[in-house]
Amino acid sequence: MNNIEINLQAGNIISIKVPINLKRPIGRKTLILPNGSHTSAFSHHTPDEAMLKALAKAYHWQQQIHKGVYRSIEELSKRKKINSSYVSRILRLNYLCPQIKQAIMGGTQPRTLMLQDMLTPFPDLWEEQMSHFGFIETS
Repeated sequence: MNNIEINLQAGNIISIKVPINLKRPIGRKTLILPNGSHTSAFSHHTPDEAMLKALAKAYHWQQQIHKGVYRSIEELSKRKKINSSYVSRILRLNYLCPQIKQAIMGGTQPRTLMLQDMLTPFPDLWEEQMSHFGFIETS
């Protein structure tokens, strides 16, 4: 992916070929440049709506369980007609470190971070979460 081609053609035409990968994860185009850096079609401060909704659900559902509206995850999932595994994965977002939540709300999270990444198991320790989700470069 690091092979940039520059050709001079007849008539003083310069042809430049830069290999790139376009990703379209859930409605968003991301450009991965040859040097490994990323860019997005959106502003760097545009919050990801799916992530915001998931964080809001996580907080709201946790509050409802604490207040006794639902006695368990199973009761919540049955009454909302949602798979209990999905409810558990959403509730786990409450354990994200505050810096990650703040970045998501401000739209400054790494452009490669998707909601589906956050719904898979992630570390409990906040520093490890920062590294796991691409907020800190690992050496």
